[in-house]
Amino acid sequence: MSKEPTGARPRKATGPDRLTYFNTGDVDRVMAVLLALVSEVAAIRDRLDTHERLADQGAAPSVAAVEAFAPAPEAEDQREAWRDGYIRRLFRVISEDLEVLNRDQDPA
Repeated sequence: MSKEPTGARPRKATGPDRLTYFNTGDVDRVMAVLLALVSEVAAIRDRLDTHERLADQGAAPSVAAVEAFAPAPEAEDQREAWRDGYIRRLFRVISEDLEVLNRDQDPA
């Protein structure tokens, strides 16, 4: 069992510390799989958003309609905001660990 780095944001959940499951070599492979899955989920989310917007317009959400759909700038901004939040939520643990490492290495 590994513990969270010193100075990390306090855990809100109760229970055991975060476990370490992989050797260093395995992490690259797991990350590649994770990133492929994250990309697919984001693409599915965009397609679902397209279906919802077509339905709101009263259009039939056919394959052709979905493929031809071009989101308005406001819709694209909303999608981008969702993606940014999604990525932040997914990689929060990694980014917090990096913040702690950077802070610990800062000579100031």
